[in-house]
Amino acid sequence: MLALGLLAVAPSNAAAQDEPRAVIAVLPYGTTVEEIAAHEALAPGVVSAGLGAVPVAQTFLDVGQGNRVNQGLYDRDLPRLYLRDGQVPERLWERTVERAEDAPANIVPGLLASTLVGEGVPVTAEADSGLATLMAVDREGTVQIAERSACASGCGPGLSVLRIRLAELPAMVDGLRPDDLLIAFAAGARADQELLPAGVAGPGFGGNLTSASTRTDGVVTTTDIAPTVFEHFAVEVPDEMNGSEITSSAHRDPAAVAELQDQLETRPSRETVALLPLGIWLALSALVAVVWRRPGARIALRLLGLSCALAPLLLLVAAAIDASTLASALLMGVGSAVGALAVDRWLAGCAGFALACGLTVGAYAVDVVAGSPLTSLSVLGPNPGYGVRFFGIGNELEAILTTLTLIGTGAALATQARIERRAGAAGFVGIALVATAAFAPGRFGADVGAAIVLGIGAATAAVLALGLERRRAILIVAGGAVLALAALLVIDLALGGAHLSRSVLGAGQAGDLVDVFERRLTLMTSSFTDPVYPELLMATVVVLVAAFVKRRAVLGWFGTRWAARSGFLGALAGVLVGTLANDSGSVLLVIGTIYLGVSAGFFWATTGPGRPLQNGG
Repeated sequence: MLALGLLAVAPSNAAAQDEPRAVIAVLPYGTTVEEIAAHEALAPGVVSAGLGAVPVAQTFLDVGQGNRVNQGLYDRDLPRLYLRDGQVPERLWERTVERAEDAPANIVPGLLASTLVGEGVPVTAEADSGLATLMAVDREGTVQIAERSACASGCGPGLSVLRIRLAELPAMVDGLRPDDLLIAFAAGARADQELLPAGVAGPGFGGNLTSASTRTDGVVTTTDIAPTVFEHFAVEVPDEMNGSEITSSAHRDPAAVAELQDQLETRPSRETVALLPLGIWLALSALVAVVWRRPGARIALRLLGLSCALAPLLLLVAAAIDASTLASALLMGVGSAVGALAVDRWLAGCAGFALACGLTVGAYAVDVVAGSPLTSLSVLGPNPGYGVRFFGIGNELEAILTTLTLIGTGAALATQARIERRAGAAGFVGIALVATAAFAPGRFGADVGAAIVLGIGAATAAVLALGLERRRAILIVAGGAVLALAALLVIDLALGGAHLSRSVLGAGQAGDLVDVFERRLTLMTSSFTDPVYPELLMATVVVLVAAFVKRRAVLGWFGTRWAARSGFLGALAGVLVGTLANDSGSVLLVIGTIYLGVSAGFFWATTGPGRPLQNGG
């Protein structure tokens, strides 16, 4: 009987040994990338914990739901969650689910566990794992609890979630079978959890971690964990999830990952590096205007316009040399002014301004298309540590570069004494198409905003250059935006697809598209009710109202330079429409208005008495 019993049990044990296993292990807060990467089998990286500073429980919920949104899109705070006997209290879980359902996105708490269990893959969490257990709860808020030492000698089949000490990590890695998957990352804290040190061991993991979500060597997101687990168990990823499978690059460099984490978390503040020099420039320009009157004002505004056009280029250089806050501020404040003096001496008038715009826009276009990390590390670039965007130009640079593209094109065309208006219109459209191809596709990161601004702006500049009647002009401008978005969809799909094609073409039903538009509208509105730059926003409104009242005088500053005026008005149209289309509308409005203002000042300073027109306007 004993022999027969052993024979009966042996096959089932062998089958259990062959079943795939995956482990998500949470390490103590404060664990570093180097400490995790001390074991050669672990591919190092950092995990973006959330969109901004989020509760620790939200980070774990995001892993389990494979999707996340900005905290401002939830209509209420996350309740204080806890688990008792493998169950989130029913009232708390109901509030959590209702909160997710009311958000303008397909957020399904517990989707990871429910999907796996539905496919016959067991999911367990070790006792005493705390809030980390939220990663393993199903859609009912429940999870099977295993003994605290269940994984001490090798976890069971399926997915296991647990907390471990750093000293336990080597033994856990050594106990993995060749086909097992281990995802380990450090716990965070609300005040300091933008990027969590992590490591992954398993088939195919050898270099630094990355994913299609970030396209950044060494960085992945919480929403990438669930798709990675599904891929390991050969389970189809639910449509409600928006992450991507975690992979690894060809080279393993823990020091580079740690350095990137430090750069992203300690990046110089924009207020010190960008706004402070701008404030000093404005104050000095006003002082010069008061002391030397109109002649002094003309010199000051010429240099101010050139300095602002060159400033983003100098900040790209600062990112390349990993400059400190002080060095970056000096490079922008002093370096841009020196560059402005050099350009003004070499190429006066519109030619110099076109050169400054072209250098800045061209440098960022090359950097973004080449996939370099410098744009992301630039003070004005996107902030991967915040979790919103990991590559591309981001909202601040989007406002700057699209505006400089249109105004710079107008300035360049204005240097041509006998250029025909048809050729000028074609120039606006052609340059805008090139800039759209560089900045707008999701593969490079800017997505819809840049396409809309450049499409509207270039179409507006073109119809103004041609002098078309109003109704026809409106149709062409609207068509320009539609064509830009259509071209963006085609490019996005051809280059691998990203945010736009996933959210529009990949929408499962009409309600998904409604969620996309509602999400962007909500974020755009909140950018005005809770602005990033409140004082600058108030000043922007005042400037725009004053400019509208004095619009005839402002347009007179361009003299006979119709191309420069067309480019300026095209940029204005792009900024205004882009403000409504962008989820950070107030940021785009503030920065776009700053560049419109200094550009208008430059054109005032290069025309009229005391400064002859350059090459026919």
